Amino acid sequence: MTPAAARKSDGCDPVILLVSQEPFLLEEREGQIRDRVVPKENRDLNFQILYGWEAEVTRVVEFLQTMPFLAERRLLVIREVQTFEDISHLEAYMSDPNPASCLLMTSSELKKKDPLYKKLSRLAKVSEVRKPGEGKLVDWVVERFAAAGKAIERDLADALVQTAAGDMAILATEIQKVVSSSGEADRISKDDLSVSVPGGVEVVFNLLDALGDGDRPKAIAAQKKLLDHGNKPEYLVHMMAWHFRQLIRGRDHMDSGLNPFQAAEKMGKKYQGREKFARQIRRATSEELVQALEILSGYDLELKRGGIPERMVLDRLVLDLLRGGGRVDLPGKP
Repeated sequence: MTPAAARKSDGCDPVILLVSQEPFLLEEREGQIRDRVVPKENRDLNFQILYGWEAEVTRVVEFLQTMPFLAERRLLVIREVQTFEDISHLEAYMSDPNPASCLLMTSSELKKKDPLYKKLSRLAKVSEVRKPGEGKLVDWVVERFAAAGKAIERDLADALVQTAAGDMAILATEIQKVVSSSGEADRISKDDLSVSVPGGVEVVFNLLDALGDGDRPKAIAAQKKLLDHGNKPEYLVHMMAWHFRQLIRGRDHMDSGLNPFQAAEKMGKKYQGREKFARQIRRATSEELVQALEILSGYDLELKRGGIPERMVLDRLVLDLLRGGGRVDLPGKP
C-alpha cells in the first residue's frame, strides 16, 4: 500500500518528515500531530519517542508493524532523524507503511539541499515550519495573545520579546504565564508582564552564563533561586538547550576562521554580552557542546517520563553538565 493510500481519516499521513530550524516550533507541531493521532488516554502502549542516535531499525519496524491496542493508530517519533545511521534500512517500510501506524521523523538541521532530505521527501509527507523572520517576532507574540483572547500593545509585546532574548520557547512560556495571570481582562497591561520569569530574567542569564563558564556553585545557586520562585523545570531545560545551541553556532563561526569576539558579534551579541559569549565559546569544542546538548535531551525525556522528583532531576542535570566542584570544564574536556 502506498503512503497516500494508507492515509487515515484523521488526516495524518503514515510517514511524515517534520523540519524546522526552530526547536520550539518543531516540538509544538510534533505535539499537535501527537494529540491528533494518539489521544492521551491511548498513549501507554501506542506511542513512543526515540532520538535518531538511539533508534534501532528492528525495534522501529516492530513497533510500527504492531497493530494498535484499543486505539485507531500508533505513533512513533524519531527526533533528529539525521542522526539515525540506519535510516536507509527503513526505506522498505516507508514505501509500504502500516496504515494503522504513523512514523513521524523530525529534524532541526535538515535542509532541502541535503541528500537525506531529498531521499526522505520521496517517501514521506514533508512539513516545514518556518521561524518568523527578524522583526516579525513581535507580530507572532501579538497573534499568540490574540489566539488566547487577549489584546496587547506592540511596545509591550516587544518588551516581552526582549525579556525572552527572542527565544520562541521562552516567549511561548511567558505568554502563557501572562495570559493566566491576567484573569478575565481582555487587554494585557504593563503590570501583567511582571509575572514574566519569577525571580527575574537576570537570574536566568546568570544560570546560563554559569553553565557556559563552568561555574558549578553559581549555576546551582541560580537554579535553586529560579525553582524556589516557581519556574518550571521544563522552562529551565528549554533555556539551557537554547544557550548551548547558541554556543554551538558561535563555535562553528569560530571554527570557520573568526576570532571569538567576531563570532560573538556574528551572533548579534553586544557589549558585556559579547565578552561573555566570546569567553564561553573559547572554552569548549563543537563536539563538547553537542555532547552537552545530548545530555540535556536525555534529561528532557526524564522530566517528561516523570517518576523522579523534578528538583532531583535538575540537580543531576547540572552535575552532569558541570562535573566536579568549583569552576570546571564541560563534559568530555580533560
